[in-house]
Amino acid sequence: MKANQILYIKAEEEIRRRREINSEKLLLRKREIETAIPEYRAIQREMAKTGEKLFAIILNSDNAKYELEKLQRENLAAQEVIKNLLIQNRYAPDYLAEIYTCEKCRDTGVFQNRRCSCFKDIVKRLASEELNASTPIKLSGFELFDLNFYPAQTDTDSGVNIRNKMERNLNFCMDYAENFHIPCKGILMLGKTGLGKTHLSLAIAKVAIAKGYSVIYGSAPDLLRKIEKEHFGKESDTDTAELLQKADLLIFDDLGAEFETPFYTSAFYNLLNSRINAGLPLIISTNLTQKSEFDKRYNDRIVSRLLTMEWLKFLGDDIRVGKKSGSMLK
Repeated sequence: MKANQILYIKAEEEIRRRREINSEKLLLRKREIETAIPEYRAIQREMAKTGEKLFAIILNSDNAKYELEKLQRENLAAQEVIKNLLIQNRYAPDYLAEIYTCEKCRDTGVFQNRRCSCFKDIVKRLASEELNASTPIKLSGFELFDLNFYPAQTDTDSGVNIRNKMERNLNFCMDYAENFHIPCKGILMLGKTGLGKTHLSLAIAKVAIAKGYSVIYGSAPDLLRKIEKEHFGKESDTDTAELLQKADLLIFDDLGAEFETPFYTSAFYNLLNSRINAGLPLIISTNLTQKSEFDKRYNDRIVSRLLTMEWLKFLGDDIRVGKKSGSMLK
């Protein structure tokens, strides 16, 4: 069975569970109201006889139309009485209405004879989860980002205080995560290896996921390689390129480590361009440190799109060395 078919089956199952959960919620509400408002039980008993009355009218009545209209008026009046009772007892008037997670399709997964957008969102989330599952990396938290690993001294190339600069980067990322929304601007994190770029990008991802956004994380070489295999039919049952284009947040790690091929260049530009045009944020980390390095590696179209992102320069020495030795700078 192809991957897309499996995802659709899983999405159908989730829609079914959604209906069951909402039915159980409504049943609990009805039981609550039966206890809180004794009159409700009697009205419900009368309304439950509607089916029997309807059947009797169809079989026996010589004036079926009049009787049916009368029955309809009685039911509407009973519903109005229930609403008034709910309001009098400080409940919302629609407290006993059917509960739907998606009002558009009413939890069927189908709207206007097509798959509802909620169903498509479930498939997209499941596909993103499967793609992320292949990445053996855990989400990081801002609270674990320790500025003591960065020296409080001036960087010789930029002339800025390293720790102060990294503190600004940390504060920027925390604010970005706290106010994450769509559309918003992407971030390009650049600097030597081991300076916390991946840590902060995954800390942003952690907050975005908690807010309900879909997030995909992966290294540039791995994701571009996957797109290439699917493009040439080696993994034709999935569409990674579409997933990467449509995820709420894409974290593209280690840009510049991929092979320089025309296909990779084209695939990366299409991904970058489509997401920026759609207002979907992209967080890119790279070991490249200067614009001149991007100019040498990538064409003008790619560089011009990268320049529309927020550039965060990471300074210092590889903090992983200090973490392994257990030493921190003061």
